[in-house]
Amino acid sequence: MKPSAIAAVLVVFVSPFALAQIPQDEIVVTATRFPELRLDAPIGMTVITAKQISESAVRSLPQLLSQEAGIVTRDNTGGPDSQIDMRGFGITGDQNTLVLLNGQRLNEIELTTIGWTAIPLDSIERIEILRGSGAVLYGGGATGGTINIITKTPQAGTVAANVAGSTGTYRTNEVRAGASVAGQNTGFNIFASDFTSDNYRENNRLVQKNANGSVRAFGAKGDIGLVIDLDSQNLRLPGARTNAQLETDRRGTATPDDFATRDGARVSLGGSYDLGFGRFAADLGYRDVDRTSFLKDYSGGGFDTYTDTQSKVWTFTPRLKVPYVAAGAQHSLVVGVDLDSWDYLSSRAASRDLIDTNPSARITATQRDEAMFAQHNSTFGESTKLTLGARWQHTTIAAQDSVNPAAYASGSKSSHPVAWEIGLRQDLSTATAVYGRVGQSFRLPTVDEVYSQFGGPNFDAIVTLLEPQTSHDYELGAEYRGGPLRVRASVFAIYLKNEIYFFVPTFSNINLPATHRRGVELDASAAISPAVSLFGNVSVTDARFSEGVIGGVDLTGKVVPLVPRFKVNAGVTWQLAARTRFSGVARFVGMQYYDNDPDNTFPTRMPAYTVVDVKLTHTIDKLTLGIAINNLLNNLYYSYAVASRSSPAFNAYPQADQTFLLTAEYRF
Repeated sequence: MKPSAIAAVLVVFVSPFALAQIPQDEIVVTATRFPELRLDAPIGMTVITAKQISESAVRSLPQLLSQEAGIVTRDNTGGPDSQIDMRGFGITGDQNTLVLLNGQRLNEIELTTIGWTAIPLDSIERIEILRGSGAVLYGGGATGGTINIITKTPQAGTVAANVAGSTGTYRTNEVRAGASVAGQNTGFNIFASDFTSDNYRENNRLVQKNANGSVRAFGAKGDIGLVIDLDSQNLRLPGARTNAQLETDRRGTATPDDFATRDGARVSLGGSYDLGFGRFAADLGYRDVDRTSFLKDYSGGGFDTYTDTQSKVWTFTPRLKVPYVAAGAQHSLVVGVDLDSWDYLSSRAASRDLIDTNPSARITATQRDEAMFAQHNSTFGESTKLTLGARWQHTTIAAQDSVNPAAYASGSKSSHPVAWEIGLRQDLSTATAVYGRVGQSFRLPTVDEVYSQFGGPNFDAIVTLLEPQTSHDYELGAEYRGGPLRVRASVFAIYLKNEIYFFVPTFSNINLPATHRRGVELDASAAISPAVSLFGNVSVTDARFSEGVIGGVDLTGKVVPLVPRFKVNAGVTWQLAARTRFSGVARFVGMQYYDNDPDNTFPTRMPAYTVVDVKLTHTIDKLTLGIAINNLLNNLYYSYAVASRSSPAFNAYPQADQTFLLTAEYRF
């Protein structure tokens, strides 16, 4: 079926309805960095609740997010932590989508994917999605949007616990447990999991261990809490498959010795206090991530690479919210300061034994951020909401390869990026509203984008400092919320200057000439009966190079690689009986240009694919049993591939075929 036909069927089927599995005014969100009711939150925001997560057929956070309008995920490493891309940025999707955990940034200052597997699904209270917004309150990297993952905290007077296990295809096994205990003023919770799987590919075994805990004290005036997260990952890397190998040995590997590890720790101490005239809040955070990897040179050329990287960041985020009444209108002002201090060290050598004595590179880098922000919200009558916000930031980035004494192997740069936003929402009735938003956002280059180990004049290390990427962002939308019904439709345009991009023909990271993204998003859901809920969404995205000749290649009007024009999701949750529930989702992703094909001259495009996931659960007293089938139709597909510049060949990461997972959970 053609994408246009799928979209038409979905719109006709779902458009009379709108979402609501939970009354929207009962959901508390923190998208303004302070708790507030969902109806007072920023315009165009989507909330995924813990209930929706538990009822879905997904097994990972990227799977869950890929069901949302305007969000694409792709496996470009052979690991479980898929890349995420909001509103069509392609291979730089991770750097243009800001991901937060309880308001603290998870994006690193290197080109790595978000460590999704370090966040147990059981620990999540809700996920807040702000498309095309978030730069004012949270800073750089939010051009595509912001995803804020809120974990569960102890609630007064609750006592609960659960243990669960699962087993499935490719020797997949998981054990997880959680507990929450709280009195009237204090409480704690803890979640832990141990996951292992051989996965679909050879040399792709994953061992993942997580622990998450929090302690909270709360009272009438305020609260304070300590959150600690620990994770450990050991992953074998199967490498990509050529187009010929996809036909003859799809599951095989040509990199049997490659692996990667990750050990992370996060600590956050934060709280808030009612000052009478307003509310003050602050968070002090620390994150430490150690990564190692080994990539063997199987050609025998002697370029084996063992990498050992440590990344550490301290954050401090004090802020104040002051509500007041003036000129007959309700207002609130949020002001705050963000202070970040990053330290990065990465050593590379031919083997682990040589990493200290004979490294081929030793990169040290720092990033210091100081920012001030202010957001003002005004409500006129009960139907008009105006939002004004601005952010002023000073950032200094420095990088050096101590192995190379040349001056061009080190450098530092200070910049002063600015973000601002104006948003207006107008209620046309109790159920219908229209909104508009215009703003400016920015993104800073990562260490991997300013440093190249072999980009120097003597095929040696070089540091090339890039300008911050800036964009002007526009969006118009409409929402319908009538009791248990919801529909959202929006059109957006993003015009970028100095977009940061790795241009393969010149083997360098560069600031591009003008680029743009334009698109339309429609999502709708319906509780059409007490037993059946439906959802569906359609995204149409046009991402192009607006102008410019780079490396002798004219990119004017060309489509940005890895951005599907069409994306469609549809799903159902069906309460078959009092204790039996079925859920299913179908995801369609349209054709894309291959990575490394910016001039759109490769003879083929990445094929479209459709994936169907289903889940059936049955509860017996406090025990819930389930079976999930992912890729029900057994489609053989890949979500990422890179084209060759010298031949009509490509390399891809094939995705798993049909898999089964049996689950059991007991709640005390």
